[in-house]
Amino acid sequence: MDCPSCHGTDLIKRGRKAGHQRYCCRTCGRYSTDSQPRFSAKTKAMAIEMY
Repeated sequence: MDCPSCHGTDLIKRGRKAGHQRYCCRTCGRYSTDSQPRFSAKTKAMAIEMY
């Protein structure tokens, strides 16, 4: 797993949030989870187009 912010690979586990593992990046200090995005990029683009 990579950090979504800085794309670093040095992550440490920091508990759970909403049933998903939470990670902290040692490089930039940002937190992230292992959950997948709810909507794909294609669905988001379609929603913006319809708006």
